[in-house]
Amino acid sequence: MVKLNVYLARSGVASRRKADELIKKGKVSLNGKVVILPYADVGENDSVSVGNRKISVQKSVYIALNKPEGYTCTLKDRFAERKVTELLPPSMGKIFPAGRLDKNSSGLIILTTDGLFAQQVTHPSYEVEKEYEATVTPSFDRRHIGLLKRGITDKGENLRASSGRMVKDYPSTNQSVVSIIMKEGRKREVRRMFERLRYSVISLKRVRIGNIQLGQLAPGSYRSLTPEEISFFTKRVARKKADEKNS
Repeated sequence: MVKLNVYLARSGVASRRKADELIKKGKVSLNGKVVILPYADVGENDSVSVGNRKISVQKSVYIALNKPEGYTCTLKDRFAERKVTELLPPSMGKIFPAGRLDKNSSGLIILTTDGLFAQQVTHPSYEVEKEYEATVTPSFDRRHIGLLKRGITDKGENLRASSGRMVKDYPSTNQSVVSIIMKEGRKREVRRMFERLRYSVISLKRVRIGNIQLGQLAPGSYRSLTPEEISFFTKRVARKKADEKNS
């Protein structure tokens, strides 16, 4: 048995929060009858429909992909020339990105068919670390690490790095590579922080999400996540729920 909202999330229909909304609005049927309780039980032989479309839980797919620059992660963008899902075979089913990475940025993106897992990766409350390497100009002033960690206000938002460090400095070209770790996932946050400090971002690459490393994965290539990489996120959720229960 699995709860109805979890079933919808695992089928890739929506996140669990969105699934709750669909159910409460009377858009979901279980064995031909409208159900408005998100926690209704669904068994192996039950039939679930959203509107007139029958839903089934496909085998879950969990992928790490090295996104090249120029690919869009927002699948609903009708005007996108190239979408990140085009780098994967159609046989993977209804796969979608867990989170986003700017069109002009490259590096690690997680794709999955499991809406619940995607929420575990992206929801701000789980504070999953995302590490980036930014090539900036002019040469980076190490004293600005403190400013990045204290937080920078941009367009009414406080953008703050968990940590940062200089990776390389190239005085001859007036450029530096800076590593920065974020936990919130606001739109274009890394670029905005450097721009507020009057740096131009030449390139931006994400190299880690949680315990998943980009490593030597070539641009445009992908691999399946290991069981250990997947459990990293599910265990974090379990610990958070236990802490909330005991607080």
